[in-house]
Amino acid sequence: MVLMKTRSLFFITALVLFAAYWLFHDLTRTSLWADEGWTIAATNSPNPITVIRDWVYEDVHPPLFFVGLSLWRVFTGDTIFAMRVYSVFITLIGVAFMYRLARLMFGERAGWVAALLFSLHDLVLVLTQEVRHYPQQQTLTILALYTYWRFWRKPTRRRGVLFIIAGSALLYSHYWGGFVLLALGLHAFITRYQHLRPYLLANLGILLTYSVWLPAIYHQITLERPGGLPHALENSWVVYKTLAYQLMGVPELFWMLLAFVGIAGTFTCIQPRKWLPTPSTLACALVVILTVGLSLLINTRYPTLSFRSLAVIIPPSILLIAHTLQQFRRQEFTVLVVFIIIQSITTTSAQPLARPPWPNIANFISLHSAHDGVLLEMNTDDLPMLYYLEHTDAPIDILSSETLRLHQPDQYATDLADFLQKHDGVWLIKFGYFEYDIRPEILAQGFVQSAPTIDYGRYADGRPIELYRYDRIPEDIIVQFGTALALTRQEVTLHDDVLTINLLWSPIATPQRNYTISTFLLTEQGLLALPNKDNYPFEGRSPTINWQAEQYYFDSHTFNIANLPSGHYRVG
Repeated sequence: MVLMKTRSLFFITALVLFAAYWLFHDLTRTSLWADEGWTIAATNSPNPITVIRDWVYEDVHPPLFFVGLSLWRVFTGDTIFAMRVYSVFITLIGVAFMYRLARLMFGERAGWVAALLFSLHDLVLVLTQEVRHYPQQQTLTILALYTYWRFWRKPTRRRGVLFIIAGSALLYSHYWGGFVLLALGLHAFITRYQHLRPYLLANLGILLTYSVWLPAIYHQITLERPGGLPHALENSWVVYKTLAYQLMGVPELFWMLLAFVGIAGTFTCIQPRKWLPTPSTLACALVVILTVGLSLLINTRYPTLSFRSLAVIIPPSILLIAHTLQQFRRQEFTVLVVFIIIQSITTTSAQPLARPPWPNIANFISLHSAHDGVLLEMNTDDLPMLYYLEHTDAPIDILSSETLRLHQPDQYATDLADFLQKHDGVWLIKFGYFEYDIRPEILAQGFVQSAPTIDYGRYADGRPIELYRYDRIPEDIIVQFGTALALTRQEVTLHDDVLTINLLWSPIATPQRNYTISTFLLTEQGLLALPNKDNYPFEGRSPTINWQAEQYYFDSHTFNIANLPSGHYRVG
């Protein structure tokens, strides 16, 4: 007994360490996308009531993950790494319990194969490396299956309470957990129809704990999303094929065949009756079949279909696959497992969503801003952009103008005018096409576009990503350089060891050549503190040969002063 426990602990530890390496690798490689930005904004407050009332209640999700993440951030901070680690730890718990669940249902070999497959699953990896609630959805699916199976084998009060806790937590993490619990209830009805009372009481306990959230569900369906989810997938063969390889892996037919065969009890030609599903395989099969079937059916009336929601079928599908594999003899089993490991590592069935270059844009604005304003014409994508801009510590002021216009139209004109009045320089980030063109409103407040539009390419769906620079028309000239150029504004600011020098030029006559701008930093003794820089205006983006007389042109230069000793310096 001691030897078995030691071996079990060894397997769990080894599998969790392997999964940890796999999940921590490149954890911050991808930037934030829109839904992650929403999650971060929703969990900014450590007060659970604020998180639920102001954010979750008005969206389409239950609250448990968001409340947990908001409390986690109190202790760990709000770096992308720290917030994604929360999901990594949740998935690692899932790996450990996947081993115990498969071992309990099908045996030792099935246990570590199931945990290994769960760790290597591409969609599990993709979802874990996001600040979203789907890893918690999958881990709690595993815990619900685990506590239910122990309760099914021996329906004691303690095991029933644990099942109630796990089932309730699953429902409070994702609504598709309801399909999992419905399937388990059907399993109890089929296999324990003569002794249903403990299972009825347990499910009644889950319903009672969840009843307080039912009004919120009604609100979310009828008021927030009466027409369904805006990005729901359609019922079509193309979508079904996509879901198959995302949820099962590639080649999807191979994995689906292993899972289907896993429904059978035991492979034997001598006793065909043993091919019938056992209670353990039936439980997994019901979760998969019922969840997929009801999801497709509901989607015909209320669009909600998503591979992320359907990820609840990954754990039971893996359990069925592990059951199939563990029935092979040792030699065949070893060959198959080695093949599966190589296949999982060398192929990809799920990729992170395409991410716009928000970190690059935020970094660029921070380097070239001196107490400027930033307008975000980005609708729902403003939240990840807000995160990156706020974490640059640059002296900037931010207004999500499109969000304000859509959600508070009565305040929009006044708030925009007040915002522009506070700034002499403004950046405009536009994601998508100008269905509503804010640019004339900026010009009407005394601004001009002072630099060429910076094109950051197009998003995966074809929407352009552009950055505009506007400056208020100055009233005076600071200094005139002969009959060629006039400097009408200069601002110097320091942040994050970067000295930013922003200039606004106005040609007196149309330039006939390309001028370079020389910037330098002098010590109190008049010596060069750093090598001077000779650059074309605005890092070459605004050559003077294209300038027109009496117009205004933005120019920006930066110095890295991290290694300069403290003291007084002059900018020239």
